[in-house]
Amino acid sequence: MKSSTVSPPNVRRPPAVTCVRMIMVAIAILLSVGHVLAQTPDPQPPGRVSDPARPLLNPFPAEQDWSFLSHPALHPDFFDPAKYIRLGDHPQRYISLGLEYRTEYEYYDNWMFGAGPQDHNGYVMSRVMPHFDLHVGSDFRLFSEFQFDYVAGRVGGPRPGVDQAPGDVHQAFLEIGPHVSHEHGSSLRLGRQEVVLGSGRLFDNNEGPNVKLSFDGVRWITQTSHLRWDVFALKPVEDNSTGFFEDHPNAQQTTWGSHLTVPAPVLSRGMADLYYIGLATKDASYNRGSATELRHTVGIRAFRPPSKGLDYNWEADYQWGSFGRDSIAAWSVSTETGYTLDQVRFRPRPMLRADVYSGDGNPTGNTLGTFNSYFPRGAYFTPKAIPFLGPQNLVDLHPMMQFQLRRNITGEVSWDWYWRESVHDGVYAFGSGILMDPANSSHTKYLGDQGDMEIRWSPAPHLIAAFNLAGFRPGGFFDYVVNNRPPIVANAGLSFRF
Repeated sequence: MKSSTVSPPNVRRPPAVTCVRMIMVAIAILLSVGHVLAQTPDPQPPGRVSDPARPLLNPFPAEQDWSFLSHPALHPDFFDPAKYIRLGDHPQRYISLGLEYRTEYEYYDNWMFGAGPQDHNGYVMSRVMPHFDLHVGSDFRLFSEFQFDYVAGRVGGPRPGVDQAPGDVHQAFLEIGPHVSHEHGSSLRLGRQEVVLGSGRLFDNNEGPNVKLSFDGVRWITQTSHLRWDVFALKPVEDNSTGFFEDHPNAQQTTWGSHLTVPAPVLSRGMADLYYIGLATKDASYNRGSATELRHTVGIRAFRPPSKGLDYNWEADYQWGSFGRDSIAAWSVSTETGYTLDQVRFRPRPMLRADVYSGDGNPTGNTLGTFNSYFPRGAYFTPKAIPFLGPQNLVDLHPMMQFQLRRNITGEVSWDWYWRESVHDGVYAFGSGILMDPANSSHTKYLGDQGDMEIRWSPAPHLIAAFNLAGFRPGGFFDYVVNNRPPIVANAGLSFRF
């Protein structure tokens, strides 16, 4: 949505007023939901440590292996009889059932910086996702997962692809090959499936918002003790926010590629991703206009997951291709460096994130410079909510602090500053081709700053409660556009998984 340009800067609420409003919203939500207080690290439920073989109950049920229950479990769980239903004598012939239920209250003031209908009372979102996993021997598997996502009480109705999918098949794929039942091997996945590659900057299941993303197509997976290799050809699934079982592949887009993860001992016990991803879009939109786009991306990522001491996640991409009659030359660099103080109380993990996504340096030239983030993680710049800004023509500096108050309580606080990478390109919202304000609205690079916090609590096995609060203080560029009201979002929810 575009905003018209005005000459004098608009009058906005003072920062002190914005901070007071954020605190009042936080108090109101805490009072209304009681004990219900994501993404910081998942808290672990109280009680004894679970079996090392037991899969984590995370938002990726298709990647969980419950065949270890063919033998008596060290610490049985109430839901184990549903997680492993044996079929005959072979331990790899079984059915696994599961469910995710999530309910959230969200208050989002000044959505899209005040453009369009606004909700001043908040709304309730719910997600119900049952799944069914059938293993027929060691080389064949059928996995299916359904989604029932709803929003109630939101002024302006559900946001497309974000809030509501009344009922549909989220995943339904056949997997053939020895990788089905063994950590090492190869398999072919055919059908509708989630795909998460690397850190989710280009390919993610969009876990933060209410509606998750899946793809239709084929994927070849090879995994050994030293590497993981995915080769794929897919079409994103277009969510229908009103119809029932009417989601279908997006006819406008096709993606394909190869993603390889290998050890990188030269990087201090680190790992590396090497990938190529192609994307064809029939009608892509940027500040310079709309046209058919064919884009290629090559990237490299070096990472060492957080544990104790130093961790890092550094990634760089280069893009080329065609946009109508123009060529493409775009790039991005992302770094995240942290240090876990394992022996210190609350296990603090200070870290610094910095990202640069290229913008279009000359909108009248023959080369498009705006970076395309493909299918990025929805909760990338904030722990939970949809970002206030999209990852195009953007620079951000983001210090953060994660901590663990108790084994079952984790949290994060951070502050972020944003600039445009190029003053000749516009400001984009989250989502492909959503231009909020054109480049000529202002010649200022600075966009504003935001603060956010998150608390995650596991009061019992299978339950995680979360509370999130974030606010953006527009400045610089936004002083010269109509829609520049400071957005504030607060979210409190409870998730149940088995």
